[in-house]
Amino acid sequence: MQNFFNSQFSCATGDTACLNGLDLSSIITAQMATYTTAVTLDPAAGRNEPFRPVLDGTFITTPLDLSGPFPAQNKRLLITTVAQESGLAIYGAFPQPLPESALQPILLATFGTSRTDEVLANPLYTPVIAPDGSSDVRTQLQLIGTDYLWRCSSWSFARNWVQKGGTAFVGEYVVGSTYPGNEVIPYCTQPGITCHQDDIEIVVCFPCSFHPTSPFCLSFIPHILTFLLSHSSAQSQIQQLPNLL
Repeated sequence: MQNFFNSQFSCATGDTACLNGLDLSSIITAQMATYTTAVTLDPAAGRNEPFRPVLDGTFITTPLDLSGPFPAQNKRLLITTVAQESGLAIYGAFPQPLPESALQPILLATFGTSRTDEVLANPLYTPVIAPDGSSDVRTQLQLIGTDYLWRCSSWSFARNWVQKGGTAFVGEYVVGSTYPGNEVIPYCTQPGITCHQDDIEIVVCFPCSFHPTSPFCLSFIPHILTFLLSHSSAQSQIQQLPNLL
């Protein structure tokens, strides 16, 4: 991927003066070309997030997931997600209701056979039946997507972090501020729904970023998350978080 990205420019390898002189438009064009081509260059890149930290043995020397021994830690982390992280993707891709028969093919294309069988057998993801007897598989897909990409990975990481001596404050936003672009997805504008990105303006623009010790902030911050786990209680509570996928 790096070689492909470099090939988008006329700069010779190691010519830092040439690279530093590139204009923003050229860099973004090369980035997007690499983004769309990445999965054909290296299947491990995936289709949606090819630019991400990898275990390269130099900069990152130990895994930070469930795939290997986790290193000792002593730092404090705040790890948050929103309640309906996958709502934007699912209801954006499928604006109309989907029949129950659509669930298995979508899962197979995403997870393969063995993990699809596990998901379908999990009572957490049974169909949600409306009062009129109908069902919309997007409800299940939203929950599966949120668990798969956000909640499970965050909770597993927090569990490992605490087990190795760190402190993890784990929270979920159940109220958000509709992020630009989310307003075109009707699902994301419903009362009680907090979609992916709806925490951004709260976090980035939150006034307590500038006045963290004000009485308002000191009283409000503890209530902004659904739950907040301190180190003294995280060891036992995080152990009880379900292994979702």
